[in-house]
Amino acid sequence: MDFFINPSHDPAYNLALEELLAAEYGREFLMLWRNGPSVIVGRNQNTLAEIDPDAVRELGIPVVRRTTGGGAVYHDLGNFNYTIARSGRLTRQESFSESAAVVVAALKRMGIPAEFSGRNDILVGGRKVSGSARRVFRERTLFHGTMLFDVDLSVLGRVLAPDPEKIRAKGVRSVRARVMNLRELFPEWSTEFFREKFVAALLAEAGAARPLPVPAGFAERAERLADERYRTREWNCGSPYPYDFRNKARFAGGTVEVSLRIEGNAIADARFHGDFFGDAPVEELAERLVGCPFDAEAVRGRLAGVAVDDYLRGVTADELASLFG
Repeated sequence: MDFFINPSHDPAYNLALEELLAAEYGREFLMLWRNGPSVIVGRNQNTLAEIDPDAVRELGIPVVRRTTGGGAVYHDLGNFNYTIARSGRLTRQESFSESAAVVVAALKRMGIPAEFSGRNDILVGGRKVSGSARRVFRERTLFHGTMLFDVDLSVLGRVLAPDPEKIRAKGVRSVRARVMNLRELFPEWSTEFFREKFVAALLAEAGAARPLPVPAGFAERAERLADERYRTREWNCGSPYPYDFRNKARFAGGTVEVSLRIEGNAIADARFHGDFFGDAPVEELAERLVGCPFDAEAVRGRLAGVAVDDYLRGVTADELASLFG
């Protein structure tokens, strides 16, 4: 497995580069990179519902949407991002077991008692130090995540505005209470010292001799993609959406919010937001509901035979239909 270190701290460029390499680079690879202070929201989230706009504006922090599911996260230079791209369309279990295992093994090499837990977390002592997500391309699978070493948790608490129902469901008081910086365990380590040890451990787990530069040609294309998508308000925040009906609930697979435009008692347009994961674009599922009568039973009938789990992992058709009642 090739090993890259991306020196850029620009979140829009970094996400664009990751996407291009994961989709098109001919070999399996692992890449380590960092973002400057920024909020990264999940592919399916309603951005304005996840952030504190005043805090983001005051601190001058960019908000950028990634192409994978899950929840919003705060990045700064005390956080390390890792990307693992593998050949083939790996299942969720394969992606998380094989790729998360690389990161967990690297941490254990460093003397950190890490374990993979829940749907996408790496824990140390029962507290979260890393969250991860995946995306399946045509014949490639992307797995990526964070690694909190010395993130400014006071800023994290200001800029993220999580759903109170999610916080209560997890049985904790706040976002800060759920996560932990690894520096709490190793106060004598500097960020640079952690980086050196993490790089060495990841190299060993990847079976690579040394870090490689970003492949020629990808950097220029990543800048173009960043301008065309990751730096645009339409991608990062979405266009205003007039809705006639909105409902939200938390299921085992995550929070799902439905927003509808209704015309003549039929669904004219539907959108799903939330911190859920899924292998297929949720927009395809929403499109299936256009023209359906605005009624939970009618929606349940429209979803009969549809693999809802492909779009909203861990959510059943009955659970989804209950949002339309």
